[in-house]
Amino acid sequence: MDSLPMSMDKDSLQQLLGEIDTVLLDCDGVLWQGAQGMDLIPRASEVVSRLQAMGKNVFLITNNSTKTQDSYYDKCRSLGINVDRDHILSAPYIVAQYLKEIGFNKKVYVVGAPGLAQEIQSVGIQCIGLGPEKIEGSIYNALARGTIGLDPRVGAVVVGFDQDFTYDKLVRATSYLANPECMFLATNMDEKYVVTGTRYHLPAAGILVSAIEKASNRPPRVMGKPSLNMFYMLQARYGVQPEKTLIIGDTLHTDILLGNECGMWTVLVLSGVTSLQEARQLSTTQDPQKQKQVPLFYLNSVADILTLLDDTPIHQVNEQHH
Repeated sequence: MDSLPMSMDKDSLQQLLGEIDTVLLDCDGVLWQGAQGMDLIPRASEVVSRLQAMGKNVFLITNNSTKTQDSYYDKCRSLGINVDRDHILSAPYIVAQYLKEIGFNKKVYVVGAPGLAQEIQSVGIQCIGLGPEKIEGSIYNALARGTIGLDPRVGAVVVGFDQDFTYDKLVRATSYLANPECMFLATNMDEKYVVTGTRYHLPAAGILVSAIEKASNRPPRVMGKPSLNMFYMLQARYGVQPEKTLIIGDTLHTDILLGNECGMWTVLVLSGVTSLQEARQLSTTQDPQKQKQVPLFYLNSVADILTLLDDTPIHQVNEQHH
């Protein structure tokens, strides 16, 4: 047998499409890329339409912690991707729905972007902590004297990506979490966001979550991939069955790990953060956790699905799209 991941060919695609009724698509690096995420990957919208035309249930799932479901829906429409609003599951949406489902009725201290707070507020929960935060004077004295200004109605700390993150926010989040009754939720644990075409990356939400986890000595409940919360919601609402589900992603430790943990079919696309070399290296490891990140198949991009279905030689397609 070929080493994993295997290159997907026409026969394996046809066989796979015969097995599945649901497709989960990651967004950044799979459907679009670029600094603003507005560079649509060639033919990505056609892929979504073709899968839907074949009767497949298509969902977009993203760990991006800065945007609401509504803003993702608007973005998809502007890029020509046709999906129902409730078929878009972002990490902030999962957080908000989780709090709603457990009947949470306190305030949330948000370390994150406005989009995260908006999503939580859309289910009727009040948020505080957005934007820059400054504790006046000596922080030590403020804690010692009880004048730090903690809101007694806060019942959860929710952490995502926050460009306004400071030591003051770290102290305040840690102080709320000193109460064992206060919940600690994280949108995702992604550690970096690659700056395409450079050797640089931006530290992502997971770095901030880890700082608060270390400072509070408490593990968070993670809502985004590879946590199973996203899948449980799909299962509860839409009856999604893992053995009939294909997940297509560009990240091994989130998309592919989620798929393998749940027993889905997994396809890595090489249009995002992961190279084929990285995926192949993982397949030779003895570490069982790393082995769970190895995809079954790989494609250069989602457009290859159309190429294989239409039986067009790939070099012709490349010529047409250059």
